[in-house]
Amino acid sequence: MIIDKTQVKRILVITLSNVGDIILTTPVIKALAKEFPGIRLDVMVGPQGKEIFEKDPHVFKVIIYDKHLPIGQKRRLQLKLKKLKYDLVVDIRNTVFPLLIGPRFRTATIQNFPHHIIHRKLRHLYRLKSVGIEKMEESPYIHTTSQDDEYIDRMLKENDIVDPIVVMNAGAKSHLKRWTAGGFAEVAERLMAECRASVVFVGLNEDEAIVKEVISRMNRKPHNFVNKTNIRQLASLLKRSRLLITNDSAPLHLGCAVGVKVVALFGPTDPRKYGPTGEFDVVITEKLSCAPCECAQCARNYECMRLISPDAVFDAAKMMIEGYE
Repeated sequence: MIIDKTQVKRILVITLSNVGDIILTTPVIKALAKEFPGIRLDVMVGPQGKEIFEKDPHVFKVIIYDKHLPIGQKRRLQLKLKKLKYDLVVDIRNTVFPLLIGPRFRTATIQNFPHHIIHRKLRHLYRLKSVGIEKMEESPYIHTTSQDDEYIDRMLKENDIVDPIVVMNAGAKSHLKRWTAGGFAEVAERLMAECRASVVFVGLNEDEAIVKEVISRMNRKPHNFVNKTNIRQLASLLKRSRLLITNDSAPLHLGCAVGVKVVALFGPTDPRKYGPTGEFDVVITEKLSCAPCECAQCARNYECMRLISPDAVFDAAKMMIEGYE
């Protein structure tokens, strides 16, 4: 369907819930902002995504959608959206909202993706083709504020953290996607000793235990920033870093959004779909017949993650750090 772009004054983008998934939808926001300069662009997002968009200059209004809301509140949200009379709704989540609020134009409900379009970032962008917009080159992004940057500057100074900074993310929402605590500890120890790196561990509440375990296995003490940054502040920290070493989780996509080099550790999930997108990023994975399985359970004792070699991770990290010199 080719739309009349002169008739588009208000756009609603219905995006996803998890932080990493949301970051992969930001190229859609960027593409629409370029295609329709000066229009009102609203974003409907799950509660975790508020921090990503609330300071974004492309976005006029952030609408929070919690799937756990009572049906009455969902109905009131639907009526509110209908009154706003959106001209175009881009629905990345495949909801019923476009049908209920009646925009002039909307992306196709059923999408058939070409076989060569595998990465989720590209699939999100491909949805725009159904309304005549051909934008496949946009990159993920996140907008940080001067307050975010000042907070990180202060944290680095207070903790005597100096270049080269290596951020390490040992957590992941699913324990199946976590590399071993011993592996992270060994690589962190060697980076501090051989590369004189300032190693900073990051994460949220659910990552606190694994990061403590990693640090307990180390002789040198890295910096522990678990629960000390919000999403935008973490992005600001990554902008100041030489390298991010991470499992397949939200910080991976934040790293891509700010352009830091990434060493990504993959096991059960498919890096072709969710891997880093930077030109010099590295994916380290163990070649097993069952991986990537994309399953919620493992019958082989998580071999795809356990067998990843600390030497392989360290060698990749060292090469990427020294490549800046």
